[in-house]
Amino acid sequence: MKCTTQSRMKKMLINFLLNKCIILKNILMSFSNQFIQTIKNIDTLGSESQPRSLKVRELIYGQIAIDSISPIASFKDRSFNWKYFAGELAWYLKQDTDIDYINRFSGFWKGITNPGTNQINSNYGNLLFGDQLEWCLNSLKEDQNTRQAIAFLNQPKFQFKGNKDFVCTMYLNFFIRDNKLYMKVQMRSNDIFYGLTFDAPFFAFVHQHMLLWLKETYPSLELGTYSHFADNIHYYERHFELASQILDNGPTDKQYTMNLIEPLFTVNGGLKYTESGQKFIDTIDNISEETKQAGYLAILKDFLNIK
Repeated sequence: MKCTTQSRMKKMLINFLLNKCIILKNILMSFSNQFIQTIKNIDTLGSESQPRSLKVRELIYGQIAIDSISPIASFKDRSFNWKYFAGELAWYLKQDTDIDYINRFSGFWKGITNPGTNQINSNYGNLLFGDQLEWCLNSLKEDQNTRQAIAFLNQPKFQFKGNKDFVCTMYLNFFIRDNKLYMKVQMRSNDIFYGLTFDAPFFAFVHQHMLLWLKETYPSLELGTYSHFADNIHYYERHFELASQILDNGPTDKQYTMNLIEPLFTVNGGLKYTESGQKFIDTIDNISEETKQAGYLAILKDFLNIK
């Protein structure tokens, strides 16, 4: 009996250590390489289906452990779109559900407006930057061991017939453990090319903001892991060839980091822009249509400390 118990405990310890090693490996891997591994996971562990008659390769219950300092995926066959990221971030900060502003940076949103309107549902700034993040912040300040620091994005009001923009993100959950701020993002559905590549840096931006705000209460608090979960993670037929090219040719030589020095906004009593945040919005508002990707990168380097 004693030997059986010891053997069982030994196996449990080995499994625990193996899981820790896998998690550590995922954290140390660049997000570009994690993205590549996600394609491989979808291809080898997933299947094909046709929601809305569109062929898709998908994996049920995908997860990625992301370093919020390195959340940008850039490949030789698909470099990161700095223009769209800058425009989307300004649009989120403006909490604007009208698509006229974001149309300057991408035509993606034109096909998913609410019936008979120019409005969409998935402006994450409108859903997050206010009561939701303020609840999380105050919960963590009042009890560093809380399990209630949750911000909800998808809501029952979005369950209506004809909704083409059914919010993909369900919630964000923040924890402080071992003097580190951890964040989990739970998605109901995640397209890796149109969604994940921009979701990861945006949620890393939120993660880093929460850390900066909490440092007033916990000065020695450090940044923990950002765990990204999707009930369904996938890519569509239009990206089958691109996925193969990325697997063949890999990431760009230059991989970027994002390490915020100061917040662009606060949520005490509602959304308020910092001086830097207002300046960032003004810069994007007034940017020339001729500005190239390098110009947008230069702006993001200034405000988000991208290197």
